Amino acid sequence: MLQLVAACILALSTGAGGANAQPPLPLYDYPTVYNNYIQPIATAIDYHTAMIYLFNYERDKLIIVDPASIHGWPGDVPLQHTVVMPEGNRIYITSDNTQDHPSYIIALNVDNINWDAGTASLSLDSLIAADTPNKPGELPFVQPTNRNQAVPNWLIGRGTQIHGPTLLPYSDFLYFTEFTSDRVRVINHKTNQLASVDPIVIPGYTEQTHGVNFNKSGTVGLGTGYFFDNSVIDVYRSNRETGELHAVGRIMLGDEKKHAAFTHFVYWLDERYAVTASMQFDKTSLTPSSTSSIIPPSVWLLDTLEGTAKKIVETAYSANDNGVFRSASDIAVVNGKLYIAEEDTLDYTFANDGYISIFDLTDRANPRFIKRLKPGSGLPNGYTVAHTISPTPDNRYLMVASWVSGYVLKIDTATDTVTKVWGPSDGLVKPHGIFSAGSLR
Repeated sequence: MLQLVAACILALSTGAGGANAQPPLPLYDYPTVYNNYIQPIATAIDYHTAMIYLFNYERDKLIIVDPASIHGWPGDVPLQHTVVMPEGNRIYITSDNTQDHPSYIIALNVDNINWDAGTASLSLDSLIAADTPNKPGELPFVQPTNRNQAVPNWLIGRGTQIHGPTLLPYSDFLYFTEFTSDRVRVINHKTNQLASVDPIVIPGYTEQTHGVNFNKSGTVGLGTGYFFDNSVIDVYRSNRETGELHAVGRIMLGDEKKHAAFTHFVYWLDERYAVTASMQFDKTSLTPSSTSSIIPPSVWLLDTLEGTAKKIVETAYSANDNGVFRSASDIAVVNGKLYIAEEDTLDYTFANDGYISIFDLTDRANPRFIKRLKPGSGLPNGYTVAHTISPTPDNRYLMVASWVSGYVLKIDTATDTVTKVWGPSDGLVKPHGIFSAGSLR
């Protein structure tokens, strides 16, 4: 088994390094964090404490880093998302805008990690200001119109937020999106400076985007519509040499009379097809007309060649039914199965529960419901708001973060069971922005 895992690590590394790749290291033998191997690291931040979390998903280890210990850290800033490069040698963290600080993209060098001692040495490489202090969000004005769809303050009542980090394959570019505005931010991760094309603003396309997610060849990107009544997925052609994005079309989830809206993530199945899922339950003041209606949370198969979307998973109306029950936040497709993080954040109850639903996607046009992990039944008691899913690069595990109930879970995709729980007893309060090394997002 040890030789098999080491061989898998070598195979992942030789995809980039070819004949120059190093011989395999024994499992768990990671004396430093940069040795040309994909590292078994996932990163996250804490909304409440502003701590930085490092998880070793092979050894079930956790290291908590106080950013105040990093020389040059900008101060008391609210953190948002993370990225860790495949080698584990660099971490990117975004922060929200405040009255005293701009929103930042912070590049950190990972100088050393000692998992057994529970210590990590991080140093500031670059501090990139993305705007100016006290800059408000630029979201459309929206109000609730019924008792099915709330408009919560956590979503609309804040300034600039930098979300949706994605790496463009076969390039030097790392993308972030300001879902609170119409700007896509582009970093050259070799120089840790804003790219020459930054910011990318394409009227009618880049508004309320929570990440531009690229296929594995890095030729096509899909942008989500992360706001009320945004029912389209934007399609871009990417330039891997310059980082530029060119809008080529939009895919509507439904039609003008009946459509799904509010998407958090897009997951590619191959070079042509992808899946996305929706969060909105019902109409708001932004719904186009009295003749239009909202399709509740559902999953859609996107054909980027034809520019079409087909609903493949319907809404469930109880936790025991097939389909999507709560708002579908993140999704992942691993080993022929579709995983959906279901969060209770957009109705009038907020965080009563949270689920992870699993479907067989062998027939991608007709998924088959397998089961739903529930609080107290597969998930920890009191678990709420399954928000972010990050598969490990070997597809063996899913790292799932709940920023409301304070848990990060490791799910074994072979058994679809939770095999490790990090939570409040480990020092977690509101973990967010989980990202596994070797991922594009």
